[in-house]
Amino acid sequence: MVNRKFEEPPLPPLDPNPWWGPGEPKEDKVDVTEFKINVPEKDLKDLKDRLALPLRLTPALEGTNFTYGFNSETLSKIVSYWTKKYDWRKREAQLNKYPQYKTQIEGLTIHYLRASAGEDTSGGGDTKKRGVKIVPLLLVHGWPGSVVEFYKILPLLTTTPREGSSSGVVFEVICPSIPGYGFSQASSKPGLGSLQTAQIFLKLMKRLGFDQFYAQGGDWGALIVTDMATLFPHNVLGVHINMAAGNTPAGNLKMVLGSVLPSGLLVAETDQHHLYPLSSFYSRLMLETGYAHIQATKPDTIGAVLDQNPVALATYILEKFSTWTHRDNPHKPDGGLLSETFPFTMDSLLDNICLYWFTGSITTSVRFYAENMNKDFYNRPINNNVCRVPSGLSMFPQDLVVIPESIAKHKFSDMVTYRLHEYGGHFAAMECPEQLAADVHEFVTLVENRH
Repeated sequence: MVNRKFEEPPLPPLDPNPWWGPGEPKEDKVDVTEFKINVPEKDLKDLKDRLALPLRLTPALEGTNFTYGFNSETLSKIVSYWTKKYDWRKREAQLNKYPQYKTQIEGLTIHYLRASAGEDTSGGGDTKKRGVKIVPLLLVHGWPGSVVEFYKILPLLTTTPREGSSSGVVFEVICPSIPGYGFSQASSKPGLGSLQTAQIFLKLMKRLGFDQFYAQGGDWGALIVTDMATLFPHNVLGVHINMAAGNTPAGNLKMVLGSVLPSGLLVAETDQHHLYPLSSFYSRLMLETGYAHIQATKPDTIGAVLDQNPVALATYILEKFSTWTHRDNPHKPDGGLLSETFPFTMDSLLDNICLYWFTGSITTSVRFYAENMNKDFYNRPINNNVCRVPSGLSMFPQDLVVIPESIAKHKFSDMVTYRLHEYGGHFAAMECPEQLAADVHEFVTLVENRH
């Protein structure tokens, strides 16, 4: 008897023209309008007034550092910096560095920034004059991030790499905000998950004149662009991701069998420590994913709490930037956040938090977990659908999950590149922009050379 669990099902059906906006369906306004971040002065004053309130902090247990969560002493120092040194207006000007736009799709106003292919910073001149091909790239963020994650990597994608690189491409980058994140309107109706977002972003790219393009993402962005490549292989020329889940029946079976069979038989010996013992693998997931259970079941409750107080919001988000950047950070008194070697500046971290705060989007962003991590998430049919477009993976050892190439291939049948880096964590575009950009350049160049 054939085990139908491993049969490839038909692609999941999608309503081609849903309406996620309030009320009854209407005709979308298809015009694209320019947008600039300009937080009203009254909102900025409100933030300052809230930050000026006395902190109610519970002293940490002796010697626990960040293992019980955010350390109160560290939080006090961060709030002091936020209040006395952080300059939103200065940062706002930096965030407006790239042109930003809005357009309506399926009843929602979708925000995106556009970074155009520009001058070669290595001094080689105009990329067009050097015979370098300009290709479109959709770049998608995750949670608790935003388009702020990409400001360090965009200059590396929109120019040719330094001398010595074999890259023959440079990118025209479109960075949309996921619906309900930042300046993208949230759905007024339940059911908008990664598959539906993939369709919205496909319509966005087509509206901008890109019927075919490359796509890259991490966290939710990785799932969105993977679903997009699986659903719309004729539009996605290639998909590159960091943080691959590898959640396929065959891959999961191989992972389990690899824990009892001789080392190297199913999973390469060099990859064993990323998965085994499985007790350690799953215990880390249990330790670091409690937030996901809350957000997947009661998003509006935790959202309401975080939306009342900017200090609470910062605590919740910054703890993820600490723990997901390096696994040793919970054992440090400041979670690594205040260390000179921490890969993110405090200003960049607060930029991201302010984006959530000023747009009031924390509740709508965590609803994305409820729409995706429901009872069908781990058994959703598209997990059995192979992604056949050319694929590239960048794995960073301190990320929440590191999936070996042999397991990832069950989802990505045309694996062009796979690279496990020596260092780096979950927020790769912010922490390791040079490495990630180089991987994307290499991947797309190899795919383009096939043509």
